[in-house]
Amino acid sequence: MHIATLQFAPVLGQVAQNIARADELLAAANTDGLDLLVLPELAFTGYNFPSLAAITPHLEPTAAGPTAHWALRTATRLHCFVCVGYPERTTPKGPSPPSLPTPPSPLSQLRPSAPPPPPTYPPNHNALLLASPTGHILAHYRKTHLYYTDTTWAQPGPEGFQAVDLPLPLPLSAEPTPPTRTALGICMDLNPSRFLAPWDAFEFATHARAQRCRLVLLSMAWLTRLGAAELGCGQNAETSALRRRPDADTLAYWVARLEPLMAAREEVVVVCANRCGVEPGEGEEARYAGSSAVLCVGGRKARVGGGLGRAEEGLLRVDTGAVGAWEAGWVLGGEAEGGEEEERRGEGV
Repeated sequence: MHIATLQFAPVLGQVAQNIARADELLAAANTDGLDLLVLPELAFTGYNFPSLAAITPHLEPTAAGPTAHWALRTATRLHCFVCVGYPERTTPKGPSPPSLPTPPSPLSQLRPSAPPPPPTYPPNHNALLLASPTGHILAHYRKTHLYYTDTTWAQPGPEGFQAVDLPLPLPLSAEPTPPTRTALGICMDLNPSRFLAPWDAFEFATHARAQRCRLVLLSMAWLTRLGAAELGCGQNAETSALRRRPDADTLAYWVARLEPLMAAREEVVVVCANRCGVEPGEGEEARYAGSSAVLCVGGRKARVGGGLGRAEEGLLRVDTGAVGAWEAGWVLGGEAEGGEEEERRGEGV
């Protein structure tokens, strides 16, 4: 399976500009023969909206807005599956139409009338869609574990974690046959729920293992505490090299959160499709970790099929069936890290 992730730095609220940038990066890369392309969370709107009012102009109808149109067009053009995150609008554009008045009952004057119930609207969601090469939406997932920023405008997906059958072979075994059971997740899903659930519950990874998934797709806008200098901001040779270097702490944290899959004997391919760059915020700016990677986890090891730097834009492409694709990875010794370590590195959104 030829898997690719597109890592770039979307500009907050600039949908047309971000779509153009994604197209530009794809045009400059080798996309021939791709099977699957995965993009970051809220890929074309940006992530760090401070309120419902701020994100409302950029909310998109369910699988029918600019992101869905781009995904379907790109999937058809490249003849591959495309997975991308977007902010889903299920709230009506305007107020509900008034209902016709009900004639008063003779008894209504004998007792005080109850106040009308408050209007209820369907919630918005931080969502992920999977478009097929035939121009259809194969799957639609809504984020289950919300980060603090999400809670200003979205609600958790009522369906919970989801797995789908991707009609592609995943050549990690001797005789791979489609379909490939695939878990869909969005960034904070990898973390303990609300950062309050027990570290060792590993909710998302436990779900993926219970579903016997061989492929995990994580669309991300994962934050980092690295400063501007550590992210390689600047135009000299030293900062250029730094931008191309992955954030090792972020990668190690992702692997630690995949513990149930690490402990399994069957290997699972995990696609971590993160964004990079910096966005303004109310108070502190949001800095993203980049470091997108395609990992193969299982048997207490995590092998790296390929990765991008902490501030590097571009297309990462991995052939899961290539004998030499997977570099020797690292073994996590002892118990999975938590507690203070979670506070230091657990910055998923």
